[in-house]
Amino acid sequence: MVRRALLDTRVGLVLTGAGSAWLARLGCDLDPRPSRRPLLRTCLDWTERRHHLGGRVGASLHTVLLSHGWTTRGTRPRAVRLTDAGRGALAEQLGWQLG
Repeated sequence: MVRRALLDTRVGLVLTGAGSAWLARLGCDLDPRPSRRPLLRTCLDWTERRHHLGGRVGASLHTVLLSHGWTTRGTRPRAVRLTDAGRGALAEQLGWQLG
């Protein structure tokens, strides 16, 4: 998402206008009303020791990816698996080259 200029990391982590538009096209609901949950933040996964999207953006994107069948729930709690359909769709959407 950073390479596609959907997120800007120059000063923290910021959702760009292009990022908001892309998420809206996918069907993400980013309610603009104030919330205790931040719009966007990095979140360190304690099992994999890698960052992923947190906040309302991450939660909404997760919901949309599941609803499109691009991800499924994994066998362990909080784990997700990228489906073949998701691999193709996200490669197209984000220019990913996944092995």
